[in-house]
Amino acid sequence: MQGLARTARGRTLILPTGEPAGTVATRTAGVAEFGATLLWDRVQDVPPGPVLPTLSETVRCSVIETDEPGEARREILGEILALTQRDLGLALETVLRSLTDAAALSDALLETRVARVAQPRATPSRAVQALAVDLWDAGFPVRFGPSWTPATGGAVAVGFRGAEAELRRFLGTHPSWEMP
Repeated sequence: MQGLARTARGRTLILPTGEPAGTVATRTAGVAEFGATLLWDRVQDVPPGPVLPTLSETVRCSVIETDEPGEARREILGEILALTQRDLGLALETVLRSLTDAAALSDALLETRVARVAQPRATPSRAVQALAVDLWDAGFPVRFGPSWTPATGGAVAVGFRGAEAELRRFLGTHPSWEMP
């Protein structure tokens, strides 16, 4: 049986995720990467411990803070994932404010850089419906939910965990879906 909705352009790209097999993403996370360098005049001025706060539970953040032994320098690299533009913006604002506060309170020079890698987005309902029907018709379990895996370029994210080979085989040969 054909899926209910097909794109006129041809095949739609499928983005495999780590969610359970058959979980069709109704929304995918956006991601922003940031980096900062804090420079002090003296090694004694470098504050102990991390300078970034704990962020809201609505975002995921991974951060690496490194100090060079004997140098008055700290490098901070991080990535923020959020399911909404608002949450991504608020988390990034919190990080930048925290870095600015840390620099001002410890008399450090601060250099920052930020890049938005992917926007949070809702998956078009036609693509969600068509993929769900095709998966169901092929005997795969179907679930719906958000995915923390960023998707760009109109890709539809779907969980592969537990049925990797079967889903790759099915979706790789399907006329409506394209595997990377």
